[in-house]
Amino acid sequence: MAIDKEIIDLLNEFGLNLTVDLKSSLRKKLDERAAKHQGRKVTSRLEASVLANKVKFSSGSLIFTLTMNDYWEVVDKGRKAAGVSKEGQKKIAEWSATRGFAEKLRISDLAARKEKQSKSKSKRKLKTLKKMPFENAKRAAAFLISRKLKSKKLEPTHFFEQVVQDGRLEELKSKIAEIIKTDFIINIQ
Repeated sequence: MAIDKEIIDLLNEFGLNLTVDLKSSLRKKLDERAAKHQGRKVTSRLEASVLANKVKFSSGSLIFTLTMNDYWEVVDKGRKAAGVSKEGQKKIAEWSATRGFAEKLRISDLAARKEKQSKSKSKRKLKTLKKMPFENAKRAAAFLISRKLKSKKLEPTHFFEQVVQDGRLEELKSKIAEIIKTDFIINIQ
């Protein structure tokens, strides 16, 4: 059982280091992308979701899991220019609501309509303009972003790939092989 304890400690330490390195790699890549496109730095939900869970012993096996939001692969490997599914548009609509994009769209739409109304030469009384409903703004934001993704690809960041391929898996493999005194295979799914 001492071997199990050593391996569990080794894997927990590996997971902690991997989490820290993945978060810093992602932060660096996103900051570089923001600077390249004159954008502002934002907090990343993907960065916050990266977590190496404690190693579990189940059915005679040690289980190490690294979890993060399901879109990590798109951020890591990029995306070619292509249409967005209905499910993807719903997720984009929710994202636009949480990031304030939908609200900015409501404000800019209202400003544009007021500008157009002010240039009107009509003598009748002008109606009071209101912001578009928030749900409509979310759908409009999803449409605009989806249209952009259809015509423009998303550049890869390689935040995961660079961290995992830096030799740490071979080092982990050799340390575990040293503890158990036999070879084994690491399988990343």
